[in-house]
Amino acid sequence: MRSALRQLCRHGIEALRPQKVNDKWRKPKISRRVANDLRKLAIRNGTYGTFNSETGEGWNPLWDAPERKAKEREAFHTVLKNAAAEEQDNNNDVDTDEKTFFKTIEVDDLLNMNNAGSNKGSISSIRPPKLHKRERTRESRAQKIEGLLEQADDKIEEYRLEKEKKRNEGKDGIENEFKRMSQSSTY
Repeated sequence: MRSALRQLCRHGIEALRPQKVNDKWRKPKISRRVANDLRKLAIRNGTYGTFNSETGEGWNPLWDAPERKAKEREAFHTVLKNAAAEEQDNNNDVDTDEKTFFKTIEVDDLLNMNNAGSNKGSISSIRPPKLHKRERTRESRAQKIEGLLEQADDKIEEYRLEKEKKRNEGKDGIENEFKRMSQSSTY
């Protein structure tokens, strides 16, 4: 991820695109998977819509995949048509520049247009990472251990008393049995 952020800071959108060098295509410097991870991180952190090249924080919406851009352009033209209809009613000026539109549009609107970075399938939200089972069950294991530690002193005392009782029973029982057997022998 750090190298991907460095590439984004240095090259911008060119790091996300394949390039033709000496009549041969080279793959993008940042893979689509890593780019999507960076985009989701920006959405979670609330830095989607801006990119700071010094810190490497954020995501520029113009870097999105072509299918996402197509949805945004459709939304732009829908807004433009609605604004044109309002202009006819109110005779107001309407800004028809896409770049200005993307600067003024709210981040929440962009998130709604893109289904918040979801898959193309039916899942419509960003799910938290699944993590390993040991990480998911850590809290319940800690609570279980704390509960057992509360009972530990009682169990230790009970165990010691039981051992003492067995030790006393064992001495009396074996000694008495041995004496009885030795007295009753007929040799």
